Amino acid sequence: MEKNKNQMNSRNMQTASPVKISNYDFKKPKKFTREHLRGLNTVNEHIIRIFASNLSSLLRVFCEVSMLKMEECRYAEYLNSLPDKTLIGLIDVNDEETNENKSTMIMHFPSTVNFFLIDVLLGGSGNEYALDRGYTEVEIAILENFYSKITGYLSEAWKSLLPVNCVLTGSETNPKLAQFISLEDSAIVLSFQIKVREITDVFSFCLPSISLDEMLRTSVSRHAKNNTKQDNEKDIQRKEQIEHSLEDSTVELTAVLDTILLDMHDIINLQVADVIPLNKKIDSDILLAVEGEPKFTARIGDRKIKKAVKICGIASRSDINDYYNY
Repeated sequence: MEKNKNQMNSRNMQTASPVKISNYDFKKPKKFTREHLRGLNTVNEHIIRIFASNLSSLLRVFCEVSMLKMEECRYAEYLNSLPDKTLIGLIDVNDEETNENKSTMIMHFPSTVNFFLIDVLLGGSGNEYALDRGYTEVEIAILENFYSKITGYLSEAWKSLLPVNCVLTGSETNPKLAQFISLEDSAIVLSFQIKVREITDVFSFCLPSISLDEMLRTSVSRHAKNNTKQDNEKDIQRKEQIEHSLEDSTVELTAVLDTILLDMHDIINLQVADVIPLNKKIDSDILLAVEGEPKFTARIGDRKIKKAVKICGIASRSDINDYYNY
């Protein structure tokens, strides 16, 4: 029997599908899961929509923008991926209410787009864009003005996630000098593809993972508070609507003097002026029923030469039970 069991186990091990094991690089730990990165999808969608329309007006030609990729990498890897002869914009992301700095972001546009813009703004045809050189001071001033306008569009895109203001604080021609975080720290890179005439290139934004994680947590808590507040407001509105609809409704009130037992013969032979003795005194409380349900205790009396009852209180559980069990 044991031999047969061993043979069965060996057969099962042979027929079982191999387990796929993915390698994990502990030197480059991934701090963001797919759920975390989903929070940036709304920002990416707004960047695509806003940038596509506004870049077309700034560049004076039709411009197409699409999402390329969103990845997490070391900050040093991102800086090394940028060309040496380039220009990057340094953007402060500040809280709209407190003006507190939340993060510093790097914005990079390729040299092809930059030189195309400069050529067009200086009266050229836009064909002189494939240049392999650095930027002059005049060109940097033109591009900083362009980056400043782009930063305003970026603020509008980020407000779908958080109420922030993006402010261009400067530019840098050497990416290696933009070391506002450690080179070994993790960063999130948002890459977009841009198409302008014959130009098809990539522009990107880089944010530190630590700052972005805090911003996403703040966004989740704010959305939770807003949802709770909206739910409370909806409950209040629903309650007010129900109360308003019930204000004009009519209900039947019945004053129950007493409950007694009579034979069917006596009920059939009842005549006008017959007297039915009750078990209650004239000054004792009676029950007041709402739509046949006993709810209040009342006292019999007169008001302006009319018979009336005065509500004295809420009917007790014992009075209600006596009413139903009599």
